[in-house]
Amino acid sequence: MTVLEPVIGWLIISKKKRVTLGQVMAGSDRPRKPVLRVMDRLVREGYAEEISDGKFALAQGEFGPMRRNPTWKILSTPLAVPRNQAKRRTLRDKIWQLVRAKRHFTLVQIQRLSGGAYDTVRIYMNMLERDGYVRRTGKEGGRITWMLIRGHNQTKRPVTKEKNNG
Repeated sequence: MTVLEPVIGWLIISKKKRVTLGQVMAGSDRPRKPVLRVMDRLVREGYAEEISDGKFALAQGEFGPMRRNPTWKILSTPLAVPRNQAKRRTLRDKIWQLVRAKRHFTLVQIQRLSGGAYDTVRIYMNMLERDGYVRRTGKEGGRITWMLIRGHNQTKRPVTKEKNNG
């Protein structure tokens, strides 16, 4: 079980509009650091807004920066999706994220980082090239280099049409 599900479940059940880190940790019965990550994610996705970020001193013998003690305003709660019904991240999603991150790459680099088959990466790159998202730019050590030319800000992968063989 992930930390996301219990945190969202607690936020839905509690119906609170303002929550502190301690409340979320106690309600979801999860450790501090993963709860912080989940709440930061909810802030990025627009479900919550951080309204204060108080710092508190470390305990005797602890080192490092002061610990965060944020308070959030809950704007809306995402629906809790059962794990088996959650949308899976496909290989094409991974490839698109890698292409956006690297911007200049070879197919072998993308294939190794995504964990997919070389032919799958090649076919998807050809589709992206056909739709104007990437282009071939030259050679690097005998391998063709590619470059992202459109869709830098597009977080979701572009919808590409499969080539009809009929």
